[in-house]
Amino acid sequence: MTKTKTDSTAKQQLLPTFNPSENDLIEMALAKPLEKKINRAIELLKMWDETATENAPEIGLDVGFSGGKDSVVIKELCNIAGVKYTAFYNETTIDPPPLVEFIKEYHQDVIWNTPKDKFGHLIKDRMVEKRSMPTRIGKWCCSEYKNCCTQSDTIGVVGVRIVESARRAGLWKEQHKHTQTGRMILAPICYWTDEDVWAFIKMKKLTYCELYDQGWERLGCVGCPINPHSQKKEFERWPEYEKMWKDACYKIWEISQTEKNTRGEWRYWKKFETPEAMWQWWLTGGHAKEEPNCVFEEMMEGVQ
Repeated sequence: MTKTKTDSTAKQQLLPTFNPSENDLIEMALAKPLEKKINRAIELLKMWDETATENAPEIGLDVGFSGGKDSVVIKELCNIAGVKYTAFYNETTIDPPPLVEFIKEYHQDVIWNTPKDKFGHLIKDRMVEKRSMPTRIGKWCCSEYKNCCTQSDTIGVVGVRIVESARRAGLWKEQHKHTQTGRMILAPICYWTDEDVWAFIKMKKLTYCELYDQGWERLGCVGCPINPHSQKKEFERWPEYEKMWKDACYKIWEISQTEKNTRGEWRYWKKFETPEAMWQWWLTGGHAKEEPNCVFEEMMEGVQ
């Protein structure tokens, strides 16, 4: 009996223990059936419904709506959950025209925030005024036009999903509290895959922007420097936007040859010998040395 017990103990000691890592937990969440993910998203929205309405009676849950497939899914989940919510679209002035028309036609209940009323057109006005082209490092456009109009007393709802980038996988959970503002942000489809999103859209027979059927996988500002590889396709489809970007680039270069910044220093753009050299540097992604990072990642800086 003693030998048997000893042998059993030895075997137990050799068995590996299972301590799931963060990546293990993420993989488990991504692998769950869509039905469970839908139910979990609905429960999350319902859980925060009362608090959101108490904090902002006229708004309820503050839903960020971009017109993309994920936003369409989030809005439908709010409808199914029966929660009070208000969806907001921040007009960047350079979103793809079919996307803007889609929002106007199929989501007329969405409220438009208009940063352009304060800053003007992102390219024609603000970029020249700031003497700066947006880059991956200097993404002032996101803070001024994308993440500009949130109210600190609301509970935000966004359609961010971690499969879209490794950085998002490291930053996002289904619910966050921003340490600087104290604002709660919910990401109900955080662990949904692309297949989940399209299956839900098909299941609910939701209308979506036509650009997805024309080869676009993700929709955003035309010419955005975060993904220089998509610029060629975007500029081929909407050459008028390429002209706007290039004209503004030339103006910034010209100003930078004679005007210093407020610290009395020459601006970065002066180093380029010609405006075309500056344009090619920006156009070909000479500024792109790190993983894409946009409004959702900036939003989560300083969260717990």
